[in-house]
Amino acid sequence: MMNSVRELSRCRICQGEFFTDSLKLKDSPLANELYPTLGSAQAADTFPLEIVMCKSCKHIQLKHIVDPERLFSKYIYASGTSETFRMHFDLLAEKIANLVPAGVIVEVGSNDGTLLEALKNRGLITIGVEPSASLVELSKSKCNTIYHGFLNQELTKRILSDSESVDLVVGNNVFAHIDDIVDAIKNVYDLLKVDGYFIFEVAHVLSLVKNNLFDTIYHEHMSYHSVIALIPLLQGLGFSIVDVEEIETHGGSIRVICRKTSNLAPSSPNMDSIIAREREMNLDSADWIRLFDTRLKNLFTATQLEIASKESNASWLGYGAPAKAVTFINQFDLGSLRLLGIIDDNPEKQGKYLPSSGFEIISKGEMLKRIDEHPVGIKYYCIIFPWNLSDEIAEKLVLSVGRTLKAIWFLPYYKER
Repeated sequence: MMNSVRELSRCRICQGEFFTDSLKLKDSPLANELYPTLGSAQAADTFPLEIVMCKSCKHIQLKHIVDPERLFSKYIYASGTSETFRMHFDLLAEKIANLVPAGVIVEVGSNDGTLLEALKNRGLITIGVEPSASLVELSKSKCNTIYHGFLNQELTKRILSDSESVDLVVGNNVFAHIDDIVDAIKNVYDLLKVDGYFIFEVAHVLSLVKNNLFDTIYHEHMSYHSVIALIPLLQGLGFSIVDVEEIETHGGSIRVICRKTSNLAPSSPNMDSIIAREREMNLDSADWIRLFDTRLKNLFTATQLEIASKESNASWLGYGAPAKAVTFINQFDLGSLRLLGIIDDNPEKQGKYLPSSGFEIISKGEMLKRIDEHPVGIKYYCIIFPWNLSDEIAEKLVLSVGRTLKAIWFLPYYKER
């Protein structure tokens, strides 16, 4: 197991020293490693989960990095299973088509091809880069070209040999997943023609801290991005930031729009406002770590009390098995909560078990079958783990379950429906 992880002594971006304070969560299993049996799931490897911050460039990152081959070679999260994300990517495709009509687009971490398909439908030439073999298979019919692998120098050269120039590179929720971010952005720079666009979306660490979104901390997320830290990183690699947009995905993200040029002043009203709010939350120092740690301890106590207050004979379900579910369950000791199962709409996950807790992932049909086997009159509580899709999922539950059921979620604040 230890061959799969390395401990950082210096910042992955600038080689600077870390602040002494760090945010230490419990050792955790790999959130996207699902298991075929209950026994194998309960015996899953666990790894340190600790956040540190660079004194020099202010980059926030995991201290322990798990081998990306283990993390992503069998990655099965598929963005197209959510109507919310399909709509989000369709709007982004329209924005890109307006920026570079009929252009050549490379998507880094193209997942199941949802965005590529929306771009292709608008007449753009689409190229995907994806390290998961199963997701590559899902993408083949949705784009012009798909490459299996990570965006390293070798793959960059292959793409350039097949395409004369690239107008725009896009990456959605992928740059938190990359170990060597500097090398990845250098490769993006090499792909693009002069003045080409680089657009990427990342979860905003400001939202994580402000809304207690600790469950978005897991090993696949090696970096936690602030605009404060992104500006020197991008400028140092030849990009100018055109704008930064705040978007609602994943509980609060930012969309960074850059160009391959050093001639633009890195300032916009949006960016200035975001930086000011990041500083208000102490994201230019290590003070936020101590404050966040205290809030997490209080949240743990409140969650345990809320669960204990429910009817003793109630039955529990879960809905959605994203990576954040594993962090939530593991950090808040919910493994002893007997769930009938966790419903997930992704057939690749159904029939498998979450690491450590051993909770089984089931289909909606299987969930209804298990409910029918229980006596009439039992109250059901369903924890929605992908709280960022809570309204969409709660609506599905209302339509699916005829018996008394309360949908509940704990983040960014407790709510029942």
